[in-house]
Amino acid sequence: MKLLTAIMSGIMAVSPVAAGSSPTQSDNKIAYTYEVNEDGKTATLTSALLPVGLKSVAVPETIADYPITAIGARAYAGNFNLEKVIIRGNVKSIGEKAFMSCYELKEVNFSEGITKIPDDCFFSCPKLEKVTLPESLKTIGDEAFYGCVILETEIPSGVTDIGENAIGMEASTHEIGSTAIADFIIWGKTGTAAEKYAKENGIEFADPDKVTRGDVNGDDAIDSADASEVLSEYARVSTGEDVSFTMKQRIFGDVNKDEAVDSSDASLILEIYAKNSTGG
Repeated sequence: MKLLTAIMSGIMAVSPVAAGSSPTQSDNKIAYTYEVNEDGKTATLTSALLPVGLKSVAVPETIADYPITAIGARAYAGNFNLEKVIIRGNVKSIGEKAFMSCYELKEVNFSEGITKIPDDCFFSCPKLEKVTLPESLKTIGDEAFYGCVILETEIPSGVTDIGENAIGMEASTHEIGSTAIADFIIWGKTGTAAEKYAKENGIEFADPDKVTRGDVNGDDAIDSADASEVLSEYARVSTGEDVSFTMKQRIFGDVNKDEAVDSSDASLILEIYAKNSTGG
C-alpha cells in the first residue's frame, strides 16, 4: 500500500503529494497520512496531525476521494489538545493505540459498524468520561480503556470478549501491577460479559434497567432515610466540603436526572416514599 499525505480543511482535500512524503501542517488545517487499501478503492487513515487549537474532530469520510474505512495504529495518539472525536459509520476497524495518550480527550462517539475496540486504544486518556459504544461491538481488547479513571459508559450486551485490564483499571500506586479504579462503575446488562468482567476484577457493576433511583443507601427501599442522606450530602457540597457519595450513590440519588444531587431530589424521594406508604 502506498503512504500518501493530504492536508484537510473540513472535508476537502488537496491533491496528495508524492508517496513517502512527511505530513505538513498549516493553520486551521489537519494533516492526514493514509494508505490505499488492497481493494484499491478505500483507504486507511494512518496519522492525523491536528492544529494546536483544534479540540473537536470527526474522522473524515473521504481523503482524496478514497472512502476511509479504517483508522490505523497510533493514528491520533498523542494529540494532547483533542477533546472530542466522532467516528463515522464508514469506519469498520481501528488499529491498536489509535488514541493513546490523548490526555485532554473527554468524549468519543462511535457509529454502528465497529466490532472491536483494540488493545490500548484509549490507554492513558485520564479525562475521558463519555464514550458511546455501538451495538455492533463484540470485543474490547486488553487495556483498551486503561487509566480512563472517570469514564462512564454502558457496555453493549453483544460484547462477548473483554480483555485483560480493559476498563476500570489503572496502575497500582502501592505495588507493581494494576488495580481497580476506586468508585468506578461498569454499566451493562445482567448476565453478560460486562457483569462477569466486573466481578472478576472487583469493580462495581450496575444494570441500567435495574437502577432504583432514590435508594441511596442500598437497602432496597426508598424512604425518608434516603432523603436525609441526600440533604446531608447537598449541605456538605454547598458549603464547599468534598463529595462523600460514591459514584453509585450519586447516580441513584439524582432522581430527576439533572446531574446534581440536591434538595429537589430529596423532595422527589419523599414523594415516592409517601406514595409507596399509602399504596398510591
